[in-house]
Amino acid sequence: MMKLLKNLLLSIISIAIVLGIAETALHFADFPATPKHGWKWDESPYRGPMNQHDQHTNQLGLRGQNIAYTDEDFVVVLVGDSQTEAGTQVFENMPEGLLEKAIKVQSGRDKVKVFSIASAGWGQDQQLLWLTKYFEKYRANAVLVWTTPVNDYWENTFIDRSITLEAGKLKPTYTLDGEKLKAVIPASFEWKLLTLLGVALSSQDKDEKSSIEQIHLNHWLAKLPSTDRVATAPETCPKNEVIEQEVIEAYRKGERAYTIVTEEDVEGGRNHFSPYLTHLSPREEYSIAITHRLFQEIAKVSQQHGASFNIVHTYRNDLDAAFREIRCIKNLKTNTYFTYDGSDWLRHLKKSPLADQLIPLKIESEQALNVREGDWHFGKEGNQLAMQELAKVITQKYLSKP
Repeated sequence: MMKLLKNLLLSIISIAIVLGIAETALHFADFPATPKHGWKWDESPYRGPMNQHDQHTNQLGLRGQNIAYTDEDFVVVLVGDSQTEAGTQVFENMPEGLLEKAIKVQSGRDKVKVFSIASAGWGQDQQLLWLTKYFEKYRANAVLVWTTPVNDYWENTFIDRSITLEAGKLKPTYTLDGEKLKAVIPASFEWKLLTLLGVALSSQDKDEKSSIEQIHLNHWLAKLPSTDRVATAPETCPKNEVIEQEVIEAYRKGERAYTIVTEEDVEGGRNHFSPYLTHLSPREEYSIAITHRLFQEIAKVSQQHGASFNIVHTYRNDLDAAFREIRCIKNLKTNTYFTYDGSDWLRHLKKSPLADQLIPLKIESEQALNVREGDWHFGKEGNQLAMQELAKVITQKYLSKP
């Protein structure tokens, strides 16, 4: 009996040594490679072809001018996503530069600086992270978050960014622990053998792409609130159907009261429509709650560093107007319908403690404001109009008094 126990113990020790050597070797080889969490201008997903070689980045590695100012400068930090980063525009047409020029002209004050804390696909989670890094070395008089409501809510809900069930790039993000934010930072140590086992097991599912990102996402989805909601009867929705990407063009051609057709994951809350569906699931309620909590934390960080805080939204007579005409969303993959209310993208924020910090801007033009057909981002004219309107508010709010 003692000999059997001795042999068993030696076997366990031998296996442990082999596994330890294997784990060590995998770490030295970084196999499988540890995925990067988050991204900046060097990996911006909406970086246009004209900007592939654009290296205009600030000290944080984000697209924008060099962070430099004097004690006399009024410093504005413009926080946002792809609209602020403006990857579809040349550097000279970035909102930060347009806003800086507009404030100088309207205020008659030359000592003004505007810097960007933004990248395409960011929600308030990455915005909070990088704004905190900014304040480690630099100051600001005003922090303005240029919100994109149809993106922000769902982007803040997941550990990756993707509009399908297939995992996208991972990112540092947050969860809600009661009323408190809990940071979810990539673990300092990762068991490579367990990761390999997870990838091997996930590869058995033919309907799912096998990847480390997918393993992280699946664990994340299992912890989120449910997506339970009742679909809408198809006969109650408009028969006039418009493809999601063509909604601006359809509206400008005179289409009204339509059903939007999308291939995005509507049921799972990974899409541009979920926060404004008529019937919200527990997951969408969670999306709204954590997004508003993130905004509050950005406001807190700003104010702790002596900066005012506001949330900016541009009401557009192309995109916002087009979304107001949506009555239903049709998921092309599942052939399910959901009623939609796009009457006001700020309606959740207007009911929150952040209501007094909103700066709504009305942007109108006889021409389309988007950069090109199928792309909802502002073109050059849209950015100019938006920054001119924002400059009026900033000048009146902060720079009109001696």
